[in-house]
Amino acid sequence: MLDPTEDLPLYRLRQATMDDFPFAESLTHKNMDGYYRRHNLVWRGDLFLCSWRDSENFVLEVDGAPVGVMRVTEENDSLHIRDVQIAEGWRGQGAGTFLLDTAHRWARARGLAECQLRVFVDNPAARLYIRMGYRPAGSRLAQLGAIRHMARRV
Repeated sequence: MLDPTEDLPLYRLRQATMDDFPFAESLTHKNMDGYYRRHNLVWRGDLFLCSWRDSENFVLEVDGAPVGVMRVTEENDSLHIRDVQIAEGWRGQGAGTFLLDTAHRWARARGLAECQLRVFVDNPAARLYIRMGYRPAGSRLAQLGAIRHMARRV
């Protein structure tokens, strides 16, 4: 029997299937569209599909309804967080923190040294990443463009 005083997590993360691809692509495209336009980039659904097939993909749910996506790959001694996408209306409610905390636990469980990600310089999510210990990574030259590469030890 459930203890009614026990805190039940609001979010549930499950492994995605190809049936989730339309939701994931639509959410990612919608969330990234402004950044792509501002930085003169073109969305390529075919490249997103290739990346989807090469990644471990997860859907974040609340009461069985999808509200986010996280995609990761393992590269050398790092867990590379390819996407953390949260649907409008669910941002600022701990969903991003939940996903990042989960990725950090996975990286530790896999014996990896760090998590890394990339973020557009004008993306407000960069504040969350900094708050969670991410710092610029890579060469100084790599930090001059529209996208920042960031990493943190786990």
